Amino acid sequence: MSRMVRFSVGALLAAAIAAQTPALRKGVSVQMPVTTNAVAMPDADLADSLVVAVTFRGAVFLEVTRMTPAQLSGEVKAQLTGHAGKRVYLKGDARTPYSTVVEVLDGLRTAGVHSPVLLTSQHDSTNASYVPPMGLEVLLPPPAPNAAQSVILKAGNGQASDAELKQYARRDRPVLQANGTAPFGDVVHAVDVCRAEEAKVFLASPAK
Repeated sequence: MSRMVRFSVGALLAAAIAAQTPALRKGVSVQMPVTTNAVAMPDADLADSLVVAVTFRGAVFLEVTRMTPAQLSGEVKAQLTGHAGKRVYLKGDARTPYSTVVEVLDGLRTAGVHSPVLLTSQHDSTNASYVPPMGLEVLLPPPAPNAAQSVILKAGNGQASDAELKQYARRDRPVLQANGTAPFGDVVHAVDVCRAEEAKVFLASPAK
């Protein structure tokens, strides 16, 4: 009898854990940048979340549907209508040029998205049955941010050291501007370093 009770309790616990574990969503596979200061973004796994992917070769997807940045902008705007506060998650390949990701960010800004979340991978591994998506929120400034009120940080060629990034992040509102040829992973690394200082980072388009 006691063996049956133990079995029943174990079965109930397993069922409860399974019920609390979100189903992993289908999506486009990319090599996401690795970070250390990202925070859990479990809502990115919800069925109605908006996840944009940019592959190594520059292909753009909304969920699993391929589209151009212009098409993406219109579709995201339509899906955000009537859903104030709904987040958009960007899953970019660390190796793709930043200029490719910027086209997507510009499209999202046109759609009314001002604080997308960059989804990332983590350094540490875990044996947990479910690990929520992790990400870094960034802010999209107007096309020409007020340089007088911001510190312009560089990524890619001439990138500031991590120590310099942290110093700027502590004292001012950092605007991160990267060379268009810089790998997206370099840009995310700079954001990650600034987030260690709890700074809100603005992502600017590359200088012309």
